[in-house]
Amino acid sequence: MRGGRVLVIVGIIVLVGAVAVGGLLWVRGRLSTDESVSLTPEAGEVEQYIPLESMVVVAAQDIRRGTSITSDTVKLAPWPEEWVPDGTLASIEEALGGIARVDIVRGMPIVESMLTDKVGDLAAIGSDVALQIPPGKVAYALPVARYSSVAWAIQPGDYVDVIISLLVVELDEEFQTILPNSATCVQPPEGEGCQSGVMGRLEVLPNGWVVNLVPVEDQRPRLVTQLTVQNAMVLRVGDWPHEEEMEPAEEERPPEEEGVPLPTPPPREPIQPLTLIVTPQDAMVLKYAQEVGANIDMVLRSAGDTGPITTDSITLQYVFDRFNVELPPKLPYGVTPPLQSVQSSAESGGGGGGEPVEE
Repeated sequence: MRGGRVLVIVGIIVLVGAVAVGGLLWVRGRLSTDESVSLTPEAGEVEQYIPLESMVVVAAQDIRRGTSITSDTVKLAPWPEEWVPDGTLASIEEALGGIARVDIVRGMPIVESMLTDKVGDLAAIGSDVALQIPPGKVAYALPVARYSSVAWAIQPGDYVDVIISLLVVELDEEFQTILPNSATCVQPPEGEGCQSGVMGRLEVLPNGWVVNLVPVEDQRPRLVTQLTVQNAMVLRVGDWPHEEEMEPAEEERPPEEEGVPLPTPPPREPIQPLTLIVTPQDAMVLKYAQEVGANIDMVLRSAGDTGPITTDSITLQYVFDRFNVELPPKLPYGVTPPLQSVQSSAESGGGGGGEPVEE
């Protein structure tokens, strides 16, 4: 009897344990199934995810006004989306090549209005033009015309050399006046005559007479041409427009209606300002050339050619010697009508040639 009771109690314990284990496994299976269902969206459902932060361009270091933006001065960083200012740059490529209009503190988001790469806009403090000038250089403007600007081929970003031509005359060192001088008798020696007037050159004729040779025309200036300022960068051709005068962007211009052509652009002014980036010393050379009335021409450099060039001054003797120009002999015959001047091929319609000296 006692052995039978023990067997019954053991059986009940085993049965209860089996039920408990089975219940536990069933609950785990349900939980696993519910999690898989909750993680997998049903058909037709769109998963919604609103990020709390956005990646924006920030200053990787303190950036001073006028600094060109490079890859080491900016970086991408997370920023609370609700605090992202309007116009904040979202990619580093948008910032590269720009120039800081204002001082930018390290870690500050970069906004479009903080940078400029458009020459001619006016910044809040100072001008954007000044931001385009490298340290140690200055901008200098001088007038150019059609032929002195390589037929208007020169554009911003080009590099040019400057040729000047000067007319040189002989002066009296003390008076600094063009020779010859004029003489006036003040107190001639007693018993001797005195010749006054233009002082030329005394010569003795074959018969022994001493004569004063004087010129019958004014002194002819001597022309010299030389290459001066080299490798000057062109900043702009034409006037610098004010902000309110800036032309609308291409996409903002009204489209051409059918049969109605767009307005014809105004004709180019015959003389326009050319702004160059040069050293302060070269700026003074250009100023001096303008003040003395030199003829100034630009020559356009090949792209990528930045080396110095050595040239000789060009005079009449240089041309005769280098090109073996022979002095024409004096003959007992000639042509008629006599040739008094060499006419410019540009003036005669032959194409090419120079132009009158610009005032």
